[in-house]
Amino acid sequence: MKGNRILVFLLAALWSPVQAQPFVGGITAGFTAAQVDGDSYSGYNRLGIQGGVFVISQLTPVWGARLEIRYASRGALYSVKDNPSVYYRLGLHYIDLPLSATASLGRYGALEAGLVPGYLFAATGRDAGGTLPKDYLVEFRKFDLGTLLGVQVTLTKQLSLSVRYSYSLRSIRDPDMAGSYYSWFGKLFGHSRGDFNNYLTTSLCLRLK
Repeated sequence: MKGNRILVFLLAALWSPVQAQPFVGGITAGFTAAQVDGDSYSGYNRLGIQGGVFVISQLTPVWGARLEIRYASRGALYSVKDNPSVYYRLGLHYIDLPLSATASLGRYGALEAGLVPGYLFAATGRDAGGTLPKDYLVEFRKFDLGTLLGVQVTLTKQLSLSVRYSYSLRSIRDPDMAGSYYSWFGKLFGHSRGDFNNYLTTSLCLRLK
């Protein structure tokens, strides 16, 4: 009986500060500009869409936390305008759960940093010869874990603009099947082979409270 009372006391002590923090929800939608480091093509040419819902909590006057669930398209695109025989387009479609810590900049907005776990539910692609073979597309791993660095700019009391940069922490394909082009990020972690999502996101965020 005494043990139960202690457990209830501990749960109450942990729950009270959580309840004291206001949670605010909202919706977000915008665009992605992506490339895949490792495929020998460069440039944020693969344009896509992203959007979902979020919840934020201001833990202190400066520090906060933000959790999202969103759809986001990534991938790569390479083409030569005057040469239709040179074409490559890869579409990677993810459900992401971005989790970040935010540092308030007062009325101007906030800085943020965190991680982006993502689940790949579809991969599509074409080249000059037609649809990319399934054997190639299934090589992409179902789980991606990326970094997140960004800035939020306050537009109105409820509306803000978010700009983020993200990069995969590990290869999105089996390194033995991936390319050998090494990005600056890959070199930091000593990667010798691999393909990595490298993308920018821009979105509008609307608070619903």
